[in-house]
Amino acid sequence: MGYTHYWYRKDKAIEEKVFERIASDFKKLLPVFEKLGITLAGDNGSGEPVIDKTEISFNGLEKCGHPASYELGIAWPSQNAAGIANPWREDVQNGSWFGGATIDKRTCSGDCSHETCWFPRVLPEDRRTRFDSHPTEENGAGWQFNFCKTAYKPYDLAVTAFLVIAKHHLKEKISVHSDGETQHWADARILCEQTLGFGIGFELDR
Repeated sequence: MGYTHYWYRKDKAIEEKVFERIASDFKKLLPVFEKLGITLAGDNGSGEPVIDKTEISFNGLEKCGHPASYELGIAWPSQNAAGIANPWREDVQNGSWFGGATIDKRTCSGDCSHETCWFPRVLPEDRRTRFDSHPTEENGAGWQFNFCKTAYKPYDLAVTAFLVIAKHHLKEKISVHSDGETQHWADARILCEQTLGFGIGFELDR
């Protein structure tokens, strides 16, 4: 339960040159994330993110130092939510849903980590813990399914921007879905367009 993005991969192994382009483009966004106050970490919210020729794996930073003066529960973006909150100056709560608060900007209450976004170039043979063959009417059998719950914490912008990049390079070989609506992806589309020269035309698959 919680605000989540989903993707389906067609190929178990992505071509090396294609994956290198995905990783290279994502690395170009790291300085922008830092300027926005988004610190990426490794698995489970600690250490360094992995962005190389074999995998892309990152999370938000667990010990982010942001104030824990209020409880969000499992946050969900409001209808027009966008941007990154200043957690010392803004309380962005705007109502609630049964899991927690609805919020107008990406924020945390003292822990910027949630689920790790993990995207290997080659899917492991035993993918039972993180992947499953998940046939759908749209995609057919054999597409590999994964997801990342972000709870609309600040690193949600990195996850959505990464998926915009992956879609750009993999095209019809990846299908991207989300609990969010088109407007919740505007920040990622604009960020990629301004930094990488593509992304404004990204659309969620239906």
